[in-house]
Amino acid sequence: MKGIKFENILKANDEIKEKVRRWRNKEEIRKFMLNHHIITKEEHLNWIGDLKNRNDWKFWVVFVNEIPIGSVYLQKIDYKKLTSEWGFYIGEDDYLGKGLGKCILFKFLKIFFDEMNFQILFTKVVSNNIAALNIYKKFRFKMINDFFDNQYKVVLLKFTQKDWSKWKEMLKNECFHNDRE
Repeated sequence: MKGIKFENILKANDEIKEKVRRWRNKEEIRKFMLNHHIITKEEHLNWIGDLKNRNDWKFWVVFVNEIPIGSVYLQKIDYKKLTSEWGFYIGEDDYLGKGLGKCILFKFLKIFFDEMNFQILFTKVVSNNIAALNIYKKFRFKMINDFFDNQYKVVLLKFTQKDWSKWKEMLKNECFHNDRE
């Protein structure tokens, strides 16, 4: 989908920043996060302020055809090892179940490996998040292990630059085969 773009949250207006907080506080999203508490406006603004001074975190708002629909982020960025963890969610209900998750993931992998030139992308998925696990399985992420974190069983997965080189064209075709734009 050509209409997908990522905008740094630091450049977003206050309305979009607040929308991100509301998405994150939705029960359907919180239940798959390791931290389930409701985020206050003050906490959210402090977190955004902290992002300005951190190089181990990056956070983008996902737009589809200029409409903000979700978020993608990197955390635990290691510029020496060229590794990071990532996560994403779609916050707008009207955009769920349309195959956008895999298109967002593909676009992000392209940025991460082709533009940022990183080597390994990790992700942690709460084990009952079947939709996320299915996307990662389809994208050939490899399970490293599972463990308990804050009482939740978590699956740790990874995808490497080598995996990207091997599977990029197949994934591109799968994501964009119906793209008429």
